[in-house]
Amino acid sequence: MSRRTRGGAHSRSNFAANDVIILAGGFGKRLGAALGGAPKPMLPVMGRPFLEWTVLRLTSFGFRSIVLSIGYRRAVIRDYFGTGARWGAEIRYVEEEEPLGTGGALGAASAETRSADVFVLNGDTLCLCDPAGFFEFHRACGAEATVCCVRAADSSRYGSVLLDRRGRVAGFSEKEAAGSGWINAGAYWMTSGFLRAMSGRGPLSLERDVLPGAADGRLCAYRSDGDFIDIGTPGDLARAVGFMRRNRLDRLGRGGGGGE
Repeated sequence: MSRRTRGGAHSRSNFAANDVIILAGGFGKRLGAALGGAPKPMLPVMGRPFLEWTVLRLTSFGFRSIVLSIGYRRAVIRDYFGTGARWGAEIRYVEEEEPLGTGGALGAASAETRSADVFVLNGDTLCLCDPAGFFEFHRACGAEATVCCVRAADSSRYGSVLLDRRGRVAGFSEKEAAGSGWINAGAYWMTSGFLRAMSGRGPLSLERDVLPGAADGRLCAYRSDGDFIDIGTPGDLARAVGFMRRNRLDRLGRGGGGGE
């Protein structure tokens, strides 16, 4: 498959020169009392906020420019991460004054990005995909956006990503449909143009409003065998420690981090 060049960082060696947006503004309604008043991405896992593990993993790959999209209890996140200097990163913030949905939040956050392609992550999930290989695939595919997908034995909680013969996204199945399938792992490479098209449109869901409408050949699917966790329910939050230990992510936290 031919590679398309759009300018900016484009090789495996400098994939990390691109900007990152992390969506960290949700309420976490399914977690209920487990939140204890904290924003969902700030729930503690092995002595650190879950979101910090994501930041540590990003910086371990060389990413330095991170935009946090924040809303609910946003001061907690801002006060903890500050400028990002303790993690060797530059962290900038885009604040939701009212809920914009995941798509609206991405559109607003795109104003703080400069790279031609942007690595987009959910703040309450972690997929251990290879971001360099993911980026190379995205560029070679020539898509406006590429969704990281992982295989789930039971996709009913998430819904499945439907793929065509070329590996592009053909559609999304509804949640509740039982059975195994490829699910959206909450990690994406997106072009700046795709992101900015979400700006100024008011409340907008990436998952319900944007991605299904772009499943007309504009989306590629990167199939990863990396481990995946979503801390959206109390049961999954309880499993997060095992996830970190199984994947030896505790090594990322030695000698780094902590609030400013």
